[in-house]
Amino acid sequence: MNAVASSIAEALEADDPYRSFAEIKRVLEQHLRQINPQIRTRRTGYYNHTHMPDLVMRWPHDDDLSDRYVYLRSTTDADELGFDIRRLARQDRPIVLALGALRPSFDARALDSLAIDHHTLVLDLAAFAELTAGESADAALRRLIANTVIEGGQGLLDERSVSRLARAMTTGAQAARRGEREGTEDALSFASDTLSPPIARRLTAFLGTLWRASGAPVAALERVPKYPQQLDESSLDYLLEGQEIPDGNFWSRIAREITLTDLLRHGRITATDNLQHFMRAALSTWNARVCGVAPSSVAARRGAAPLHWTTGEGVLSFDAPGFVLTLAQKVEHLTSSAARAAYELPALDEVGNRLPLLGLSLKAITLVNGGGKVAYEGEVGALHGDRLRHLSESLGPGTLVKNLEALPPSGVPVRYNFSTRTASVKPPRGSVPLLELVNTSIRLFTDLSRAEEERLVEVIPSGGRTLHAGIEHDMPEAESPAD
Repeated sequence: MNAVASSIAEALEADDPYRSFAEIKRVLEQHLRQINPQIRTRRTGYYNHTHMPDLVMRWPHDDDLSDRYVYLRSTTDADELGFDIRRLARQDRPIVLALGALRPSFDARALDSLAIDHHTLVLDLAAFAELTAGESADAALRRLIANTVIEGGQGLLDERSVSRLARAMTTGAQAARRGEREGTEDALSFASDTLSPPIARRLTAFLGTLWRASGAPVAALERVPKYPQQLDESSLDYLLEGQEIPDGNFWSRIAREITLTDLLRHGRITATDNLQHFMRAALSTWNARVCGVAPSSVAARRGAAPLHWTTGEGVLSFDAPGFVLTLAQKVEHLTSSAARAAYELPALDEVGNRLPLLGLSLKAITLVNGGGKVAYEGEVGALHGDRLRHLSESLGPGTLVKNLEALPPSGVPVRYNFSTRTASVKPPRGSVPLLELVNTSIRLFTDLSRAEEERLVEVIPSGGRTLHAGIEHDMPEAESPAD
């Protein structure tokens, strides 16, 4: 008996039935949030009532998923459970949780068929305990399985059924990653038999993504859609927080099916090994529109601090010694100090020397000196040499750059704001290659030593351009996606 089963069994022994069921609801809420922190639960004032639920579950992050009602039952008799199921509203997608072990002698197939027909999931206490078990060789996949069952499971699941489902999905995910048909097909079949159609389609999309990322031919699986489908957050959780997958070709194919926008919608992911593998592939695949570069609190450990990617609420960050780079959809979404602080402005000569090294063609610039200010906008490439020198001389010695607009090699204008250290694509809905935006922003807003450049290009390849001669590290050629 695990922690959840033990806690519920202890609560059932209380003399006061109201306090007993209140404690059971609290335990259930706690474990449901462990399965998926985004689940919102609401307790009702009822218990052991036929028509009124004990808990209402809501998924605020998913507009396509309706509320799901949970009914606690002190009975484990199949006939009594069947009587209740017939009287529950199908549209509420009920979960009936029997607070005990279902008797082995009853007709499981009849109750399973009835529950499926009424879009109802029936669990006994042992099944729920098995579903929420924390010990697993692949905890991220176990959470994915539990979440899909809670979201869209239907039919009868006892402890053995949950164990079979977990084994089928674990084997299926591993098989899909290796491009092995039999295990993948078994998991797809199990998903369609156990889950409601919308949730089954999600799991099918997840397994299909793993299958395509393996490089196996899409046509070899009959149940998998022949086109990419959107991965839900739980599936993305599994990919990024599960067991390490060091295969670069795998992540290159995943990056073609997921966008930066998809990742920015995700909750917080720690700096997992898989996120690092994924971002290395995504750098040469994705486009972006906004980034900020702020000083880092680890500046004192410049030689030893790790360089890694992590996600937050609506942002994706790269932590490095001396700075933190943050990606977002809009400048106002940046949560780092880059969006708020006013930084020391660089000298015109310093910026002017960096632009050609980074392949940037200047289009517009704003210069300041004390209370003086001058702005110029002209044809691309017109601002150089004598013209820049004349602009600087008009303000006198010590002229600084407040912002500029330049064209990187991709040809889409980017505005670099040195007072906030943010870079944004000039057309609001435009975008530039992610690697291009990241590399130009880091090198315009920070002063990297040669040693720091050498460390950086091992994690974020420069594409052949750095501020120090001889440091080049292009992205390796990625394998073409499978048809």
